[in-house]
Amino acid sequence: MTHRRARAGALAGTALLTLAGPALAGCDSADRNSATSPTAIPSATTAASPSPTATANHYRLTTPDTILDGRYKKAPGEDKDVAADQLSRATLLLGVTNGQRVHAVYTTELRKDMSFTGIWGRVEDPERSVDMLFLTSATAARKDKRLSTFTWSGSPQRLTPDGLDKDTVLKCQGTRFTLADTDDKPTHIRTLCAWADHDTVGTVSLADASFARYGRDIPLDRAAELTAGLRHDARTAVSR
Repeated sequence: MTHRRARAGALAGTALLTLAGPALAGCDSADRNSATSPTAIPSATTAASPSPTATANHYRLTTPDTILDGRYKKAPGEDKDVAADQLSRATLLLGVTNGQRVHAVYTTELRKDMSFTGIWGRVEDPERSVDMLFLTSATAARKDKRLSTFTWSGSPQRLTPDGLDKDTVLKCQGTRFTLADTDDKPTHIRTLCAWADHDTVGTVSLADASFARYGRDIPLDRAAELTAGLRHDARTAVSR
């Protein structure tokens, strides 16, 4: 992963990660106008996430080495520690009790990537958590001096891909931005998705060169499908 890719991706989700941890990493070739030929996006895992059982299992988040049937692999060395006070503010704002954080970047050989940050604990109001992520991210992006421009495509859309639990709220929205201190000012194109259920909150920043080449966002239904697949693979049942 190149320095520009890691740095630009870090700023792609800057506001979401003001809440959830260090920056969303992973964009360069996969998210800006590229000469890569279009390729089909593989289908995400569609099996439903495990549902809570009578034994009162709950769920934590992990970062497996691979996700989505092995199509995406975890990039090494991407996670960074978050200050305790920053995590505390994030969990308070998101309505998460006893929150713990995870982060990983997943890539493919086809110039696609997914940058994932999650918090797990006890989530009071999943829809409020997701709405707060998008609301606060818009404000933070406008104030971030590292960005030359930052715009949203439309508004956050609630989506219900196959395999998503009924109590889970998932919304996605497209973004476009340029960095303040680069001479060529390429436009980076990424889609941000966020989910919340009663145990986990996750943000995913997605890029795909086969769409960015034509100045197009990843279709929101496809982004939601991939995010649901990542959620399925990252959640692990625990007893409390």
